[in-house]
Amino acid sequence: MAEVIDRFAGPYEALSNFARIPVTLHSHLEQRQITYPTAEHAFNAAKTLDPAERADIMAAATPGEAKRLGRRVTLRPGWDTSIRYTAMRTILTVKFAPDTPAGRVLLGTGNALLIEGNTWHDQHWGDCRCGRNSCQEPGANWLGRMLMDRRAELVATLHHHSQKDGQRHA
Repeated sequence: MAEVIDRFAGPYEALSNFARIPVTLHSHLEQRQITYPTAEHAFNAAKTLDPAERADIMAAATPGEAKRLGRRVTLRPGWDTSIRYTAMRTILTVKFAPDTPAGRVLLGTGNALLIEGNTWHDQHWGDCRCGRNSCQEPGANWLGRMLMDRRAELVATLHHHSQKDGQRHA
């Protein structure tokens, strides 16, 4: 049976979108690179096309504040149906790049099942364990699933590079 990591804290804090790991993305809206303090800041800024709302989120003092501001923005068209998933994948790809501390933490999870366990009723991105009847069924765990997908991509990249290195030395 595979190990389960269902708390993104301690040695696995880097897996949390609240981890203080800067994320640099190219903004098509602003036509420049923007470095967000955390993945949470980047994700919530991506919710809106309003430059002032995006700037407010980027300047938020904490990831929690960025999340609160993100709940009040003018959502961009298509956010709830598809764009939020594309945004999260892009953010995770940048945050968990090869040869970065965060990438090494993700690779260090091996084959563990990653579950964004929480107590704040997030059954979409995670799996709430608050005890409420509404949270009894397992959550969709989109963040955990996307992290496992990103880990598989990193493993494949490492495998591909090690094969190339082996061919050069043969």
